[in-house]
Amino acid sequence: MEITGEDLKLIALFESITGVMPSDMIKLEEGIVFLVDGHSIGKAIGKKGINIQRLRQSFNNRQILLAKDAAEPEEFLKAFFNNIEILSFEIREAPGQKVAFLTIPDSQRGIAIGKGGLRVKAAKAIMKRRFNTDVSLKTRRTE
Repeated sequence: MEITGEDLKLIALFESITGVMPSDMIKLEEGIVFLVDGHSIGKAIGKKGINIQRLRQSFNNRQILLAKDAAEPEEFLKAFFNNIEILSFEIREAPGQKVAFLTIPDSQRGIAIGKGGLRVKAAKAIMKRRFNTDVSLKTRRTE
């Protein structure tokens, strides 16, 4: 992972606003995603989400997403999609390729994708960079 000068500025600004050092960050067209230690996520969000509001203002109203960092792919994805019911999770490996398959209720598809696709694109980018694993999100109709 190569960090640019602009990335360092974003990380420093995030830390100055939240008081938390992110463990990772990814910039996408749709927004910016910061990963933080699970013990610090509440502090990073702030009371009533005040730090998220401040971050959005500081980053020209770009979408901001905070997620709990984790050392294992399954743990990371379950934390990343923590407000979504994961019906099944499986990692399949083939020579030169590793894919994490998540099945979620069809009714929660929009939440999983996120505004402008930010959430699913971020999950895919982070999983590829950190765990060399692709992500496949499937939905199932539940009643």
